Amino acid sequence: MRFMNTVKFAIVRPVPASYNRCVRTNVERINVALAKRQHAEYCKTLQKLGLELIWIEGDDTLPDSCFVEDTAVIFDEKAVICNMSIRSRASEVVEVAKVLEELKETYYIKPPAIIDGGDVLKIENRVFVGLFQRTNLEAIRQLRNILENSNFEIFPVKVHYLLHLKSACTYLGNDYVIVSKGHFDIDVLGDVRKIVVPRGEEYAADCLALKETVLMAKGYPQTKKLIEKEGFFVKELEISEFHKGEGALTCLSIMW
Repeated sequence: MRFMNTVKFAIVRPVPASYNRCVRTNVERINVALAKRQHAEYCKTLQKLGLELIWIEGDDTLPDSCFVEDTAVIFDEKAVICNMSIRSRASEVVEVAKVLEELKETYYIKPPAIIDGGDVLKIENRVFVGLFQRTNLEAIRQLRNILENSNFEIFPVKVHYLLHLKSACTYLGNDYVIVSKGHFDIDVLGDVRKIVVPRGEEYAADCLALKETVLMAKGYPQTKKLIEKEGFFVKELEISEFHKGEGALTCLSIMW
């Protein structure tokens, strides 16, 4: 298999002491201490796979701030700072933007546009943007203006019954996506090769791919076999406490 993944950096942010007050509909009790240990293992794994971590200062007044992916999206040398619709999360972008302004040509999505980074799925030069509760059409219009002179092409995707587009679909590289059916029209993805997660393992559709390694949530054996069958090496990570917070593997970093 040939892999074009050249990711070198990952922005991460600590799990706040207030994480058990994050925005969610799941009523399961969150163990913050366990979440911190799971996050530490996540970060250690990224480093073992060759990534340099860029840490954003933690903030216990922002319960969801470990889900740093939602704050910004990287497009080569451009960074786009998101305008998040959830009021309690709006300030999460501040420290992230300060860091990215030192590293990238930085742009801001402005009201009335709203967008979360978890709704942005990049497949090489194609950018699929989920439209539901946290991202709207005005954000797509602004993104198109920002990327006007680039090689990126943007495709809107109507999403149903889940938080973000990447909750149901992620890119594994080598022209493969992993997808959970029933949340959007998967034909919009075109002729990429699709690994469909089995019923009951929908959460496993949010994977994090780095070269030939696919990181996935622990506890989804059927999905693991399907990914391995296509030639990928799978490493499972225990992320139970982030599942309770309606987050997943991609939510915990911004990569480029």
